[in-house]
Amino acid sequence: MLMILFNNMVQAEWNSVRPGEEAETPAPNPAGEITNLTAEEVEKAKNEEDRKRFEEAAKLLEAETKRIAEEEAQRQAEEEEKRKAAEAAEARANDYPELSLAMAKVLYLLRDDPENSHRTFSFYPEVSGWHIFQTYGPSDTVMEIYHNEQSIVNTGKSDGDDGDDNNELQHKYLEAGERYVIQVYLQSKSWSGKAILNVRAEEPFREYESPLTVGLAKKFWLSTDDYDQTHFTTTFTPETTGRYNIETYSADEDTVMEIYHPDGYSMVASGESDGDRGVDDEELQVKTFEVGKTYTIQVYMEDFDNDGYAWVHVWRSPWNPLTLAN
Repeated sequence: MLMILFNNMVQAEWNSVRPGEEAETPAPNPAGEITNLTAEEVEKAKNEEDRKRFEEAAKLLEAETKRIAEEEAQRQAEEEEKRKAAEAAEARANDYPELSLAMAKVLYLLRDDPENSHRTFSFYPEVSGWHIFQTYGPSDTVMEIYHNEQSIVNTGKSDGDDGDDNNELQHKYLEAGERYVIQVYLQSKSWSGKAILNVRAEEPFREYESPLTVGLAKKFWLSTDDYDQTHFTTTFTPETTGRYNIETYSADEDTVMEIYHPDGYSMVASGESDGDRGVDDEELQVKTFEVGKTYTIQVYMEDFDNDGYAWVHVWRSPWNPLTLAN
């Protein structure tokens, strides 16, 4: 402060007007400020600079505190998500055997054997949408589907025989990630039997361009009155060589199916394109496909005056659904 006052006094003396001389305008310093400031002005300027520095530091501190809080909140959210995922994985590991879109389950059922009188499975859909649970075989089966410990099967439809012959077919809308419990057992008059339990998911309507995928059913519209809708054609390229089940399903219509080998010839035996080995008048073909080869599936109406929705899907099972043999 003394130095500032000394400099100001010297500057004031140098800039004082001598007799016979004109007053000179003080020269600005490099910052453009007049240097001959009073002590009060200097102190005021210093205080203003300190205030600005304090405000800037406070803003920086506030921003840093907010950043740290957000990072901590994100870390806690991630830890909570991991904890829930671990709990869910543990619960699934201790749950009933899981149904899969990739491979159906095979069942041996004995009515007088407590361990084999029924089979119970859990299912966790990956996407929300319509799913079909279906049994196959000569036995008269009954099916229940539970969500949050409540049956979602319509009253009287547990043994509705909506599948082929005495088999079950349940068409339900499921929510992704939810847990569903499916139980299959023999109808009271049956003492023993074998069955296949399969689940498939429906793709959104009119997804024509993508090829078939195991476990996903394609929905389409067929009409004998519209040339562009008289048939539906899709393809399937297996990821592994093996036996595949190709099946149609419709809204009370009679479908016909052809399967073409990559070399161009039909793989369906003569007279079996409308073999009606599926549900009612639907088709079920069992074929061996080779990995990497693309097969063409074509579906059309048997009758010439009908129209309606239909589905086609490819699924797999350890047993042949037509013979229930390996």
